[in-house]
Amino acid sequence: MTPQDSIQSSFLDQVRSRLPANLSFVDELAEILNISRDSAYRRMRGETVLSLDEVKKICNHYEVSLDSLLSPSAEVVSFQFRAWDQGEFNFDTFLKSVLSNLEMISGFQEKEMIYHAKDLPIFHFFQYPRLATFKIYFWIKTFTQYAKPNAKFTNEKYNPALVPRDLIAIGERIWAKYAPIPSTEIISHEILTITLRQIRFALDCGLIDKPEAHNLCSDCETLLIHFREQAELGHKKTSGSNEKGGKLDLYLNEVLIGDNTVFFKMGDKRVTFLTHNNFNILATSQESFCRLTENHLTNMMNKSSLISTTATKERSRFFNDLLQEVQNLKVKL
Repeated sequence: MTPQDSIQSSFLDQVRSRLPANLSFVDELAEILNISRDSAYRRMRGETVLSLDEVKKICNHYEVSLDSLLSPSAEVVSFQFRAWDQGEFNFDTFLKSVLSNLEMISGFQEKEMIYHAKDLPIFHFFQYPRLATFKIYFWIKTFTQYAKPNAKFTNEKYNPALVPRDLIAIGERIWAKYAPIPSTEIISHEILTITLRQIRFALDCGLIDKPEAHNLCSDCETLLIHFREQAELGHKKTSGSNEKGGKLDLYLNEVLIGDNTVFFKMGDKRVTFLTHNNFNILATSQESFCRLTENHLTNMMNKSSLISTTATKERSRFFNDLLQEVQNLKVKL
């Protein structure tokens, strides 16, 4: 095998690893490159060398990179980078990318998701439209750099009508995809701190009135009560439904705050997602980096307390403390 064959083979193996087992790689490749199945097979066997244009099409479609194949050093890691508020990557695109990644992992029979959370994982907010609408308004108003396309968020007080219904609908689809996926969430006592501060900040700045602030706090209480029910059950469950979703292992780390690392395990495949500047996404499937990430997350779980299904006392204390934080804010309002 020539070096060129080795790189092409490794590249296509990297692409193939992102496909669920029920999809035919040769059919996918033929469709993307607009070639016959026989031509696709020749490229997969290394009999025909991929052109640069073909490599670009594959990279763009599957969001993979050649960097890790061209550099033998484990100290050099290639990431796919999606920057919010740059070019076409707006908040709508951000939500769609989250949905796309969940759809990708959902296609695998063996799968697990690990979320090392700094804040409450974004998926949970989408069960509560009023709270989700406020969060989206606050995120766009706070983090958008270019005011022109989002002037209504920059210049106006909060109004639910400012947030397009399409964004809430995507959020609801995100929860629907997340709910069945077996998941581990590593959390701390700080997971709702930012949301409560956002509500207080919005009130102090005149963006919302006291009744709306109280309503949002009530939604936070409802969210926490439902989150506690899921922890007791050890499974995710959509609010208002009795149908059990994917397994939920909830770990409480009382000394370290997470960094919103998201880790996908799909059989023998691994993908790591990191957040950068709040909503920018860095993603890689480089084996050495994913292996180190998995080891780190395992270490965090070993140093945390499992509060789902077991540890009733610790679970009750944790959720009671968070509910008390919400009550304290209500009193201050």
